[in-house]
Amino acid sequence: MNQQPDSYFINQVLQGDYQAYGELVERYKYMVYTLAMKLVKNKEDAEEVAQDAFLKAFRGLNSYKGTAQFSTWIYKITYHAGL
Repeated sequence: MNQQPDSYFINQVLQGDYQAYGELVERYKYMVYTLAMKLVKNKEDAEEVAQDAFLKAFRGLNSYKGTAQFSTWIYKITYHAGL
């Protein structure tokens, strides 16, 4: 796993390097999926919630202010996607 901070990959994505988002997905896919499973209680729905959360985060990345950790931000997005 790359040791660069999340902010590095966020900046790369915002500059047009969309492949850099894959590193953020790799870092947080287990956390996001685990939360999704706790919320929806089945594998297929959890996978859909996780995918939806990552897509929403990607689309909204330009609104990420950096006042909270990226992990906190994606957690909140996942939580709302699973409701």
